[in-house]
Amino acid sequence: MTYRHYPAIRQSGFYKLFLYCLLTVVVMYAYEFMPAKKMLVVPSPDIPHFIYSDTNSTGDSMVYWTDFDGLAWECNIEDDGKPHGCGFNIYLGGGLGTDGIDLSSYKTINVELDYVGSEQRMRFYLRNYEPGFSDINDMQTAKFNNVHVPVSYVDDHLVLSLSEFSVAEWWVALYKVPRENSLPRFKNVVAFGIDINYPGIPGKQSFKLNKVEFVGEWVSRENWYLGILLFWLSIIMVVGAISLARLTKEIRLEHQRLERLADQNSLLAQETDKYKKLSMVDALTGVLNRQGLAEYIEQYFPAHADQMVSMVIIDIDHFKKINDSLGHDGGDLVLKQVTALIKSHTRQSDQIARWGGEEFILVLPATQLDDAYRIAEEMRALVATANFDEFPELHVTISLGVGTADGQTPFHQLFRQVDIALYQAKAQGRNWTVKADI
Repeated sequence: MTYRHYPAIRQSGFYKLFLYCLLTVVVMYAYEFMPAKKMLVVPSPDIPHFIYSDTNSTGDSMVYWTDFDGLAWECNIEDDGKPHGCGFNIYLGGGLGTDGIDLSSYKTINVELDYVGSEQRMRFYLRNYEPGFSDINDMQTAKFNNVHVPVSYVDDHLVLSLSEFSVAEWWVALYKVPRENSLPRFKNVVAFGIDINYPGIPGKQSFKLNKVEFVGEWVSRENWYLGILLFWLSIIMVVGAISLARLTKEIRLEHQRLERLADQNSLLAQETDKYKKLSMVDALTGVLNRQGLAEYIEQYFPAHADQMVSMVIIDIDHFKKINDSLGHDGGDLVLKQVTALIKSHTRQSDQIARWGGEEFILVLPATQLDDAYRIAEEMRALVATANFDEFPELHVTISLGVGTADGQTPFHQLFRQVDIALYQAKAQGRNWTVKADI
């Protein structure tokens, strides 16, 4: 192969595809070098920290600081035959009345703790406010997510996985928490704590907390790969849309040519058609009525015609309120202007009809679903931003259902599926466009 062939190779589609695939592999592998997301909690001079325990027989606390700033404390459990506990916690959310912090993007906790004592196991916990069960002003109501770790692991650099945590049974039972709320959640976390196994072993136990660090991912591996996939899908869709636009333009030009041929009918046929159309036109809006639409469908889309057609059903949102506030004359003006806005955005080959009341049907021959959806969305935006000269304060929106049939689907079935999509658009809050599931 000579050098004179290289420019042709670089211009070939296979060469470009190879480069894109190579770049994709590089981007996928780059995830391995992404730095971890870290949040260092201890050491920190500003974070509130507390110790707690029962009192002994003399009324004194069984826990005391040996170095408050250095987070060192001792528990001296009295051997009185009663169960006792001892622990430590820090407020991550800044105290009572706050929502806490979101730890859901973190995976592990690095803990460095010096411990001297006779306990065999130690408990680590995170507390978070659970909406509907916790009082934001009462720390004791916060959900208790905990994990028990043998002391032999604590002596080393301890790494706790958030997946190890489970919700304490006493918290679930105390607040009668249903099953769907009894799993650990790490949003609105307000506290991290350490305590001895309950009941504690009598005697002195020493603690010094040197480090608490949360480690996670800035972007999960799944989202990273999903982003790459979505990028490629976008490229494919753009290329497909360009090809589809070209094809649609050719189809539209062909329809226009056929329409020009149809305009060469005789004057008598035109007059007959004129009076027939008058009986099929809605008197208020000037578009087809229900009968007119039925005639149109029967003429241009008979059964088994094997023609692609898209349908859009349009409904003016809250039209009853408009009628009630503006009166029927005002409502009629709104219907006329909305119809004019819709008509201004239709193509020559499209057909619009007033189905009844505030509902319209738009038929788009030889139109793919994505193109019909785009047209519907443009209509929705056009109406939502329209100004009504007679009613300057009025804001009108429409909801739309969109569907496409390939000729094998009966027209009445297409209507039913698009009508369901319209109701879904209303259920989603109105001023929405939903594609039908054909």
